[in-house]
Amino acid sequence: MKRKLLLAILTIISIGCFADSQPTDAERKANLFIYNGMLFSIQHFESIGSQNNTVEFCGWTTKTSVANEAEKTAALNDALYQSVRKTGEITIPETVQAAVTYNGQLQGNATYKVIMLRANLFRAAGSGVTSQITKITIPKTVQHIESRCFDECVNMTAFVIEGATDGTSQLKEIDSHAFLNCKKLASITLPNSVTYLGDNVPNSIEGGVFEGCETLTSFTFPSSYASSNVSSFTFKNCTNLTTINWNGFNPKRLNNSAFYGCSKITWSQIPQSVEELGATCFYECSSLTSVDLSRIKKMDTGVFWHTPLTSVEWPAAVTEIPANTFWGCHQLTTIKGIPSQPGAWDNITKIGANAFNECTALTTIKLPAELKTIDAQAFRTCTSLATVDYGTKLETIGDGTFMSTGALKKFFFKGSVKTLGTNAFQESGLTCVHLKGDMTIGKEAFMMCTGLKYVEIPATSNASQPLNNVSEGMFAGCTSLPFITLPASITTIKANAFNGCAALKYVNILADSPATLAANAFDNTPKDIYVKASKLSAYQANAAWNALNLKDTYERTLTTKYATMTHDFPVEFVAANGREAMVAYVGKSTYKVTQPTKVQKILKMTKVNAIAANEGVILAGTPNTTYTYRIAETAATKLADNKVMPVREDTLLYQTEADGKSNWTLQPDYKLHLSENAKTIYCGRAYIHEQNEAGVQGAKSVSFALELDDNPATAGINTVEGNKKDNDNVYYTLSGVRVINPTEKGIYIKNGRKVIIR
Repeated sequence: MKRKLLLAILTIISIGCFADSQPTDAERKANLFIYNGMLFSIQHFESIGSQNNTVEFCGWTTKTSVANEAEKTAALNDALYQSVRKTGEITIPETVQAAVTYNGQLQGNATYKVIMLRANLFRAAGSGVTSQITKITIPKTVQHIESRCFDECVNMTAFVIEGATDGTSQLKEIDSHAFLNCKKLASITLPNSVTYLGDNVPNSIEGGVFEGCETLTSFTFPSSYASSNVSSFTFKNCTNLTTINWNGFNPKRLNNSAFYGCSKITWSQIPQSVEELGATCFYECSSLTSVDLSRIKKMDTGVFWHTPLTSVEWPAAVTEIPANTFWGCHQLTTIKGIPSQPGAWDNITKIGANAFNECTALTTIKLPAELKTIDAQAFRTCTSLATVDYGTKLETIGDGTFMSTGALKKFFFKGSVKTLGTNAFQESGLTCVHLKGDMTIGKEAFMMCTGLKYVEIPATSNASQPLNNVSEGMFAGCTSLPFITLPASITTIKANAFNGCAALKYVNILADSPATLAANAFDNTPKDIYVKASKLSAYQANAAWNALNLKDTYERTLTTKYATMTHDFPVEFVAANGREAMVAYVGKSTYKVTQPTKVQKILKMTKVNAIAANEGVILAGTPNTTYTYRIAETAATKLADNKVMPVREDTLLYQTEADGKSNWTLQPDYKLHLSENAKTIYCGRAYIHEQNEAGVQGAKSVSFALELDDNPATAGINTVEGNKKDNDNVYYTLSGVRVINPTEKGIYIKNGRKVIIR
């Protein structure tokens, strides 16, 4: 599939290019003649005695006459047929003497120099035979070898150009693919008269003079060669080529596939004059482990496709990573800008399609600050990619960009992102997704993300492009997704949106009016769909929604005296269905009590009747009792100073965070315990996040307690008891919390008496 794609790419970019200039059959026929079983076409005639008469050698033939058009056509066809079937060693004559007709006039006996070898002369490709020619010798008079002249001379081990070493050869031009697939040609010496080696126009589909010469180990450019470019395919699939003598040739550009498949070529063979790299010019160069791009100013697609590069420093002059550039670079672990070139990485604005596809060793990438577009499948099958960091200007994430990235667990969509393509994260390892309100999301964007447990879809009332639909198959096959909250902006849930979400138990709908529900949107997988109590009848009146299990009240059974909770939608605590309302508290203030051996902090809890979305609360009640709550009809104001922190996705907590605050979690003994380092707290729960005390080493000497301000008889969540020697200094707060040597002002109980500390 990759090779078909490559062929398609090269075909597209080559439209408008032309093959090398050489005689057509119509031109050959004008002055064609046969001499000693060989066919020639006069290219130039001055006079009978001139030494400047020249011919093109057209091959051997069994024909004897070229008197008319039909005979000329037959002779030309026969010459190709006979020539490709030659065996052993072949020598092309230098001159031929003949009395011939030229431009319709019979000429006397004259000498003609052979200066051209006909296109396709020995071409075995497509002939149905395997060439048995082992050696070819051409005369020093030859100036032009036409295209595909020796194509698939697979048994030719030697090619001799007379006069190549003594300066007498007149060879100037070798057309495209002249030695294509001469698999056993180990060496060739070109004279220092050659100025042309195949079509050297950038992006041409021609070139490839030595393409497929698998045995060629070294090559020396003629000193006369001065093209700006190395022609496309020149050394393609020269799998044993290790050494190139540039011999004063200073190319600016390596054209398309110039070294494609050269499995022994290293960057040391590339001259420092090169500034441009054509498409796939190093495709599958399996020894190319490092490159120096400091002088590169332009780069086409797929330059390093399937190479063993481990790290790359990118040049400042190239502000786009073209399509397919590092596709299949399985050992690439690092890419960054060249340190000495300011903006070498951050100024990149686009990453092309498949640019890093199958870079399976890439674990982390910090994308360029100016990046706006990531094209389709740019990071597909980067199976080790766990961290993606990007700036504030990224707008487009293309189709399948992060498809099959199993190590990628989290992705946060920042404010600039506007478009998420089809299958963008399909079969990735995402466990949580934070979407934006103003995004266009393609179908099946998160399909088969089997580890996905939390999705945040924010409200979009102020968005320029509000997220108003759940696209087709968007979360299909997300087998671990336990719940989803759909904001009021959602007006359409498309086909198969949640198809196969086997763990989906709760679907929270915030819209007042029922969204358009497409066929098989939920695949009958959710157990409960919750709507606002005042809107339940509207949903029940909708046939598509009424077929699902609609509810307006959540029921929760407390298994312990205290618990923590948060939801990604506003909640009001109300009594319903004959049950009591759930009792919830937020912690808005703390105070400390200093003891001889420790510092105790008290979180003063305030009872609330409603909470905003993503607000942490502590629940209180009787174990094994079921309580109720609902989606709030009006959004509650979020408390800015609540110390109870919500957990909307599985999170690693640490004892002390970078902000100097520490984390405490509610434990089965009803106490707040300092979190273990890198301890997971799970989605839907909450923890306490509070400032450490000055002078305290970390938070290890601080104990934490709760005080419920509306229930004085409740003992609360007690602190760790002090040492017995402190018993004479034991006090109790009015809520029953035991304190040793309190320093905080207030009313306490000591030995059954009220004590005021001022």
